[in-house]
Amino acid sequence: MGACAIYVLGFVVLISACLSGICLAQQCNQEGWFGDKCQFQCHCAGNGECSQSGTCSDGCDPQWFGPACQYDVSEYNISGGSESDLSWLTDDDDTTCNTDDLESVTTVLDTPHTLTWVRVVVNSTALLDQCELSYQLKDSDASTPCNDSRSATVDNTTVDISCPTKDVVTHVTLSGSIVRGMCSLYISGGRNVALKQTAYQSQTYNEWYASNAVDGNPGIPDNLASLQSTCSHTHYGLGDSAYWRLVFSIDVDINRFIIYNRREPSRRDCCEKRLVNFTLEVFPSTGQNRQYTYTDPGGPAQQVYTVVPSPQIGFPIKTIFIHVRKNRQNDIVTLCEVYAFGEVVCPPGKFGRQCERDCNCFNQTDTCFVSTGGCPSGCAAGYTGEDCYTRKA
Repeated sequence: MGACAIYVLGFVVLISACLSGICLAQQCNQEGWFGDKCQFQCHCAGNGECSQSGTCSDGCDPQWFGPACQYDVSEYNISGGSESDLSWLTDDDDTTCNTDDLESVTTVLDTPHTLTWVRVVVNSTALLDQCELSYQLKDSDASTPCNDSRSATVDNTTVDISCPTKDVVTHVTLSGSIVRGMCSLYISGGRNVALKQTAYQSQTYNEWYASNAVDGNPGIPDNLASLQSTCSHTHYGLGDSAYWRLVFSIDVDINRFIIYNRREPSRRDCCEKRLVNFTLEVFPSTGQNRQYTYTDPGGPAQQVYTVVPSPQIGFPIKTIFIHVRKNRQNDIVTLCEVYAFGEVVCPPGKFGRQCERDCNCFNQTDTCFVSTGGCPSGCAAGYTGEDCYTRKA
């Protein structure tokens, strides 16, 4: 009886410790996740562990940047035939900088999308406010200046510049004195707002759950065990009623979708063709009679589909719906990962991954950046940091 009592006491102590977040935080970090519900993915250099807040001790993986390394870096090439050595801009090194006195740099996005914000790293604090940003829209040869840009200083050598567009951008140009000391340029492709959101499907086949398609892992091609553990799969025989649906916990703006098919090219009679002619629909919150629809034009099945709305979807999104009603070859919806890159929609004065934080700007009427919490007017008295959220000692 006494042994039983000791066991129960130990169990209570263990539960108490876990409820305090200690066990959860350690397990999250070791498995590559962070957050109070392990809902955010670490993107640290060398696959290192991140802290409970997402901080990486050795910096971000080269494909990611920004707060907690959550923002996708849009890949780009340098436009034009300049004879200058521009490797300093694409070497993923913030310490190598322009040495040729260039006064402008134009980049060409590998995947054009709407522009939201960029981060510029320089070698001189004096250059941080000496920047002009312009862009070129898809199907246009004209350069458009970003007249409504706002900037927020991150630290002594880093500045974030907001320049939201409604249409798809193909080129981004930085000019002005800032280019002479520029070391790195990060063009935001958005944050994966679909990650670990609530997913449903019409009916689940075996253990191919709907949530598998937003677990951050697209699986290993031609590896059935890997795909089964990380892909979704509706049941056979549902006909036109088969679907996969994602509901966001908070309204979001999305600039592009990347959908990973079930990538098994060795099984040509099986799986990749299931997504041919798929339809993607997005809807706002209940009560708003609006939607955006994209239907795959068909042709050979693709292992990865990229959907870039143009112009930008004009309303905050609450629900994503994917089905294959026009595909008479199959009545199954199989998805290995659905990425939705964008940002949450916060009310004025709020920011954060769930709009959970208050802006602390020097100018109280100033709206901080939803992505970072940064303030164009600087931090309010008593606050410091990239997000103006850390109290000064």
